[in-house]
Amino acid sequence: MKTFFFIFAIGLLFFSGCISSQYESRDTTAIAPTSISSFQVLPNAQICTQEGKPIIRLYSTTTCPHCRWVNSTFNGVMEEYMDAGKIVAYHWDLDIGNDQFTPAKEASVPPGEVSLFQTVNPRQSVPTYLFGCKYYRIGNAYETQDDLDAEAGEFKAVIEKLVAETNN
Repeated sequence: MKTFFFIFAIGLLFFSGCISSQYESRDTTAIAPTSISSFQVLPNAQICTQEGKPIIRLYSTTTCPHCRWVNSTFNGVMEEYMDAGKIVAYHWDLDIGNDQFTPAKEASVPPGEVSLFQTVNPRQSVPTYLFGCKYYRIGNAYETQDDLDAEAGEFKAVIEKLVAETNN
């Protein structure tokens, strides 16, 4: 009985650690922008902005292991650029309808956001990234190498490109 309790307690600690760290931001300030290699360009796309800043979106779910893998890295990069006043970002958890970047708990994803997601990714798989309504990617590019720094570097490179294009 003691062995069962011990295994249960360890499992509970591990599980709660995975869940609680899901929404913690990762410090990505030391990671430099790299290149844009895994994002595709939507043909004839105009950069979408809010208050003159490019809009960055991630569509994910709380149950997707690939989404959880990149969660803190994506959020860390976006918070860095939002704090600098360069972008507006949304991270929609489609299964619970919540934007991770707002303190309030939304109950549903706005229809316009759902429409954008379905337009870029008709199969509706996650994670799906949409940067400035121009650059998109379905899935993680560096997960098989377990390289979150490469993910962060590419996010930064796309953002820097969008900011430059928006300011021209």
